[in-house]
Amino acid sequence: MIFEMPSCGGCRTCEMACSFRHKGQFIPSVSSIKIIDKKGEPGYVVSIAEIHDNETIACDCFAKQHTPLCIEHCIKSKDLGQIFKDFIEKTISNDPIED
Repeated sequence: MIFEMPSCGGCRTCEMACSFRHKGQFIPSVSSIKIIDKKGEPGYVVSIAEIHDNETIACDCFAKQHTPLCIEHCIKSKDLGQIFKDFIEKTISNDPIED
C-alpha cells in the first residue's frame, strides 16, 4: 500500500530499522517499508508491503512490539504512526497479510 507522507524528509531510517528488526542487519532492500521519491514533486510517499515476495518481507504490523522500530526511530514518528494505523485498518478490511 502507498501512503502520502508530506512531512517525510527521506532519511530512510525507518527502512534500516525495519530490516534490522526482521534480519538483524541493515539491508533496506528487504524492509517492509520503502520510502519513495515523488517524481516531479517535492516530498515522499511510504510504501508498506502487504505480502512477502522474493526480496521484501511483508509487514507484520509490529508483531508483539509496543513501539515498532520504524516508528521509534522516525523523526516524524506521529505521522508515520498514523500511516501504520491507516495501514492496519485497510488490511483488516481486506484479505489477511500473507507470510
